[in-house]
Amino acid sequence: MYNLLLALAAGTVVFGLTAAALSPIAGVLPALIVVGGTLYALGRRTNTIVQAELAGVGPLLQQRKIDEAVALLEGVKARHGKWQFLLSGQLDAQVGLLDYLQMKWDTARPKLEAGKWRNWTALVCLGAIDYRQGRKDEAWKRFAEASDAAPNEILVYQIQATLQVRDGLRKEALETVARGLEANKDHQALKDLQSRIANQKKIDTGAFGENWFQFFPEDLMKQAVMRGRKGATPAGPVPQQAPRIGARHAPRR
Repeated sequence: MYNLLLALAAGTVVFGLTAAALSPIAGVLPALIVVGGTLYALGRRTNTIVQAELAGVGPLLQQRKIDEAVALLEGVKARHGKWQFLLSGQLDAQVGLLDYLQMKWDTARPKLEAGKWRNWTALVCLGAIDYRQGRKDEAWKRFAEASDAAPNEILVYQIQATLQVRDGLRKEALETVARGLEANKDHQALKDLQSRIANQKKIDTGAFGENWFQFFPEDLMKQAVMRGRKGATPAGPVPQQAPRIGARHAPRR
C-alpha cells in the first residue's frame, strides 16, 4: 500500500515533467513504466526485509516457543504490513495457522480468513474447520477453492476425498480424485487413492505423510496417546517451517 503510493507518486512526477516538456499523451508511457518499475523494486525490497525477519520464526517453533513466534509475526505485521498489498493478511494467516495447530478453531478462523486469497493452506484449514463444525457444504467449497489456488498440491485432493468417503460420498470422492489426476497426470499417490476408494478399501491417512497432521493435529494427539499406552515415547507436535512470504506465496505487486 505504501509501496503503491510511492510508485504512483513517482509516476505522477514523471508524467508532469514529460507533459510539461512535450505533451500529456507523451507522458503516459514513461509514467506507467516508472510506476511499474518502482513498484517492483519496492516490493522486492519489502520482501527481502520481511524474509530476513521471518527467519527467526522457524527456530522458535522448533523450540515449541509458540507465543514468541506469534509475537515475532505480529511485530513484522506492525512494521511492514502497510507497505505491501496483501502482506498483512498473509501474516494474519500464519498466526491463524499456529492457533489452528493448537486446535483453537474459532480463534484461528478470522485470521485464516484474512489471508485466504490464493492461499491453499489457509483454505484447507478453513475447510477442515467447517467440516468439524458440521458445515459440510461450505467445507467442500473451501477445498475446491484450495485446489483452484494450488492445483498441483496433491494433499488438497487427498484430504477432500478422504473426508467425503467418511461422509459416505464415495462417488463425489472419486470425482475429487479425478480432478486431481487431471491436474497431475498419472500421479501414483492419487491413482492409489482412487483404487482404494473404488474398491471400498480403508484409506490409511498415514500414507499421506506428516503433512496430514498439520491439518488434523488431533490425529497426532490420538497417535501419541496410543503410543503412550504401548510404552513408546509420545510423538511431539509436527515441526513447522518458517512462513514464506515470497515466490508463489508473495503478494501480487
